[in-house]
Amino acid sequence: MKRVFIRTFGCQMNEYDSERMLTLLKGEYIPCAEPKEADLILVNTCSVRKKAEEKVYGLVGRLKHLKKQRPELIIGVCGCVAQQEGEKILKRLPHVDLVLGPQAVYRLREALEKVRAGEGPVVDTEFRKDFRQPLILPELDGDRPVKAFVTIMQGCDNFCAYCVVPYTRGREISRPPEDILAEVECLVRQGVREVTLLGQNVNSYGRKEKGFPSFAELLREVAAIPGLWRVRFTTSHPKDLDEDLMRCFAEVPEVCEHLHLPVQAGSDRVLKRMHRRYTKEEYLAKVRRLREICPEIALTTDIIVGFPGETEEDFAETLRLLEEVRFDEIFSFKYSDRPLARSTQFEDKVPEEEKARRLSLVHQVQERITRETNESYLGREVEVLVEGKSPGNPSLWTGRTRTNHVVNFSGPEDLKGKLVHVLIEGCGQHSLRGRMLDSQ
Repeated sequence: MKRVFIRTFGCQMNEYDSERMLTLLKGEYIPCAEPKEADLILVNTCSVRKKAEEKVYGLVGRLKHLKKQRPELIIGVCGCVAQQEGEKILKRLPHVDLVLGPQAVYRLREALEKVRAGEGPVVDTEFRKDFRQPLILPELDGDRPVKAFVTIMQGCDNFCAYCVVPYTRGREISRPPEDILAEVECLVRQGVREVTLLGQNVNSYGRKEKGFPSFAELLREVAAIPGLWRVRFTTSHPKDLDEDLMRCFAEVPEVCEHLHLPVQAGSDRVLKRMHRRYTKEEYLAKVRRLREICPEIALTTDIIVGFPGETEEDFAETLRLLEEVRFDEIFSFKYSDRPLARSTQFEDKVPEEEKARRLSLVHQVQERITRETNESYLGREVEVLVEGKSPGNPSLWTGRTRTNHVVNFSGPEDLKGKLVHVLIEGCGQHSLRGRMLDSQ
């Protein structure tokens, strides 16, 4: 058997695509832990932020010496950077054999055949209007995971001013509901107890396809699969979050009380320039309604600081939004120009040192809020789905609450994949600690 090494950068959708590539290669390749051991190296890339793109070029550049030692080694760049850069990658990194965009990762075997036949390097970044993600039923090996990702749609139609996704993943295409249900059922048969449904904007699932259910309807169908205990989803665009979907948090027991709802900024002026198509008050109204329907819901979000033209008052509005909503956690970033995104052409850029200052202030505010939120769990009993041993302390088990908080605790053997009740007795900045009470 040949060996394949896959390195994945970026979002959960990239992780999902990497898993599909491994499944496609089964029977011919087995995974290995180090690039030097591999006959095939695939780097699945992210171009949403400049830093991630730079890491990709750094890693692939360092693989040049392996290619010199073993010319038969096949090296591929896949995913969003591949889609964005195309032939440019070969000019910058001539030792690369494959450049495959997100749609093309499903044509991996055909591309490999061409390289082996001497027809390489292969560049496949075509967006096909008739593209349909093939149904590749997952085959879990070895230490089977308790949770898994399932993509329900590809691409995005929103064209936010700062975002490259519509150009690297194409326009929205929803997967047939029967394919999604078949994939989830297959995962459950293999021991998966929690699935996260993935899409650039899951709230718009099925709106372009005739006869497809709404996302709320799909969510209810997935949740009804026997043996599936928990369902999560990401990402939701605030403008498309409707009452039907909100009610799922209260009416569907399997849907976890956690929602990632990216706001990006607290200023209406900045939101308009970002082309987000909602106002701060519209966002806050949806937050209030969510908490009316499901008071225990945990909210997380994305924040971009230093968007072109963001004034000190605009930024202050973002800080006020953090204080008002009190997110359980945020993912915050400095704005960076991305190729093809409209904001790249905006002239009133914020200086890099000012972006760094604002990001530091966001971190300070949110760290306090997160710490206070975590402290509110002290003395509470929570349900935890055990994922395995804690990476930081193998003597402890780790898992997540329904609100997506990490909990570490001690307990007997063979807890992986079980639901346990834990009394929270301590907390840190990023996790909770507790004592196990019982399990099922």
